[in-house]
Amino acid sequence: MVLIVAALAATRVLSINLWLLPNGDVKEYYNYAIAFWTWHPYFHNLPVEYPPLAIVPFTLTLLPPVLDYQTTFALWMGALVILGYFGFLRFSTRARGLFYVFYLVLGAAATLLARFDILPALVTLAALWAAGRKRFGVAYALLAVGILLKLYPAFLVPIVVIEHWRIARTRTVAEGLPLPLANLREWREAPGASLRRLLTHAVTRRVALGVGLCAALVTLAFACALMFNPNGALSGFQYAGARPLQIESTPATILWLGSLVGIKAGPNYSFTSLNFVGPLDVALKPLSAVALAGGCLWVYWRQARGKLSVGRAFLACLCVVLVTNKIFSPQYLIWVLPIVAETEGFDVVWVAICFLTTLDFPILYQLRHPIWTVSYTPLFMPVLALRNGLLLWVTVRAILRCTQGTARSGALKGQGAAGMPAARQDEREDSQPALAR
Repeated sequence: MVLIVAALAATRVLSINLWLLPNGDVKEYYNYAIAFWTWHPYFHNLPVEYPPLAIVPFTLTLLPPVLDYQTTFALWMGALVILGYFGFLRFSTRARGLFYVFYLVLGAAATLLARFDILPALVTLAALWAAGRKRFGVAYALLAVGILLKLYPAFLVPIVVIEHWRIARTRTVAEGLPLPLANLREWREAPGASLRRLLTHAVTRRVALGVGLCAALVTLAFACALMFNPNGALSGFQYAGARPLQIESTPATILWLGSLVGIKAGPNYSFTSLNFVGPLDVALKPLSAVALAGGCLWVYWRQARGKLSVGRAFLACLCVVLVTNKIFSPQYLIWVLPIVAETEGFDVVWVAICFLTTLDFPILYQLRHPIWTVSYTPLFMPVLALRNGLLLWVTVRAILRCTQGTARSGALKGQGAAGMPAARQDEREDSQPALAR
């Protein structure tokens, strides 16, 4: 524990004294919190660009009001990192907990204590642990919280739905009851009766209640935000939709590669970030959205066929979100690293991804000022291209690597639902027929 605290403190010292990083993001969080809690009319000044529940971590800049808000926020984020480590001790293994800290310190040294992304990342990890223990109501609720913090956990909801359906269906088979899905012959001969059987089956009702819980929590939060601030509640969607290709994203790397063969492209500073723009971005932005949707559907299909465990599906889906998104800020890597530690343990390729991300930001970023000249550093764009290429590789690897016959990902402690040790219980469940059957 002392080493973990020392490592976190070292990231803070390096950020302030060596890398001389600006504190604009935390200052923005602080201003949002002040506006929300003190400006009249109260509770109407919601954060732009962020979902409504983001005001909770922003408020941490005010508590307690005895230190400067930068240090206060860093201490809170450090406490969350340590809380995540204790979560690994409780729900996973000490080794994976150490890998979790190692990945975060190596890959997010400059952003770990200066952004709030560790909070939705840990909420997502907790949802994975809940789903792995068949606590699906908790998993749906946690994903709803994650969506209200950072939006991206919405892509993980279908994974929990598929896992929930699989477990409920397995129990139905064990109890000797009729299955919710009729076979193809029954669908051809009596489609109406087969549909009614599917919609009224206990398995369908259980899964629908879980999805309904998640949807209700998200809808309620956004409805409250709309009531207080009709113009700002949905501003995060509008803001994200208007942004160009962020320079560290994979589509921007493709744009840069095109510039090497004569297709015009160059840096652009807007939306408080460094972007890369050119004639090709008109096509790359919609293609990015198509790749995101297609990649997620591929993950869901592989999981539904029984090829991916819930943990590996979480990892594959988050990788798809990162590698296809038109926005990829350095702190986004925090979203996936706890899941990497849980499902992969120690992996050399992920170590390289973490190293290259930190080499990009803050090391190469700080070599030039102003910020829009950074892309002219000779190593900057090649480092990003290599990092994004490795990320694409681990994404495809995570999707195609089957659960059967491999070492179990994310060793879970304790007893399963039927008194069986969790590891043996998972082996039993992986042998059940695939969902698609």
